[in-house]
Amino acid sequence: MGALLLNPTPAEQEFSQAFALARPGLPDAADRRQAFERFARAGLPTRRLESWHYSDLRAKLRTAPPLAGKPDDASKAFAKSELEKHARESLKLVLIDGFFSTELSDDFSGVAGVKIRALSALPSDAPILALMRDLSPSDPLLDLNAAFAQDGVVVEIAEGLRLEKPIEILALCGANGGGSRFSRNFVALGEGARASLVETRAEGVGGFGDSALFLVLGKASELDYACRAENGAPVEVQNMIARLDGQAKLRATALVAGTPFLRRQIFATCAGEGAELNLSGASLLRSKEHADATMVVTHEAPGCVSRETFKYVLADEADGVFQGKIVVPPHAQKTDGKMLCRALLLSDSASMSVKPELEIFADDVACGHGAACAKLDAAQLFYMESRGIPKVEAQGMLIEAFAAEAFDIMSDDSMRDLLKTDLTALLESGIFA
Repeated sequence: MGALLLNPTPAEQEFSQAFALARPGLPDAADRRQAFERFARAGLPTRRLESWHYSDLRAKLRTAPPLAGKPDDASKAFAKSELEKHARESLKLVLIDGFFSTELSDDFSGVAGVKIRALSALPSDAPILALMRDLSPSDPLLDLNAAFAQDGVVVEIAEGLRLEKPIEILALCGANGGGSRFSRNFVALGEGARASLVETRAEGVGGFGDSALFLVLGKASELDYACRAENGAPVEVQNMIARLDGQAKLRATALVAGTPFLRRQIFATCAGEGAELNLSGASLLRSKEHADATMVVTHEAPGCVSRETFKYVLADEADGVFQGKIVVPPHAQKTDGKMLCRALLLSDSASMSVKPELEIFADDVACGHGAACAKLDAAQLFYMESRGIPKVEAQGMLIEAFAAEAFDIMSDDSMRDLLKTDLTALLESGIFA
């Protein structure tokens, strides 16, 4: 195995020791070894790495919690009690500490055209595993995920299928909750299929999280995807890797709140002509919370459209980060790509770092980016107060109108309503007053 850095941190040493102990019992030993060797050579990212300049993970993750094991009866009982808090109309797939639980998940046997499997049930030569390897960009946290993830859920939606109910992936903690959790989830839509997917991450008990979600959209398929990251682990990294074939449409958004240290990485590729990609998100941070949304959107085919719109609401000493890059190679003519980030600073101590990038090698394109940071409009507040609306309520209304715009990209009304309900409940708690 390749050696770690010259001066490895305790966390890097502990990951190395954990891999040495766990490797004999893990499948795909060769692929995992290669992934861990790449991580070992790079180490945990620091500010010296340009794409991690605003999120020093190496300094934040000083020690590595022990690997979470397969859930026992106590963990299943704890997760079941947590599951009761998420009662709504959806087809649920439950993960406990990164392991797929068939016991707590809904029965999909009556849902024609949808195939559900545990990642751990796939043979080592399964095409899906090879596809995930091929789609994964070079990144140390994706390598760490590939080295340690033992399970996850695989969802395959048949060609031409139109799902009426959203599928919900619920990531929950076990009874302990203080371990390092790794999961790899894969969702594929066949040609012309249409579906909605909600990922609810409620793993905030403790520990460290490193998850990866792969989305593969066949020709002319459509997917609405929403991530609800409202109760994060002390240190968490979420990866989303998406590939869109010709005329496919992906609308992906996220609501982020209650995250002490979160890095969301999005790697999206418009691989077929005429693909349309919409990415958005709303992050509401307070205290000393830190949320980093970093994405690379690559237009690999001509005539594709991409839009990125991200909103931040920052109170107290919260720290927001947005890094977005649009890459257009020479053959991707007629590309239309636009990127926008806006932030509301509710405190003089809050900070926002924005770094949009365009890497364009084609000459017939329409690409642009914009960013703005501001405080709540005093004139609007005065107008509302002068008409009898209390200041706290007026602030909440303005914040809600600002943040909720990020969810308007959803074509599924139930998904949009779910996110807006979450947002309203968050603001009604008064923590952003």
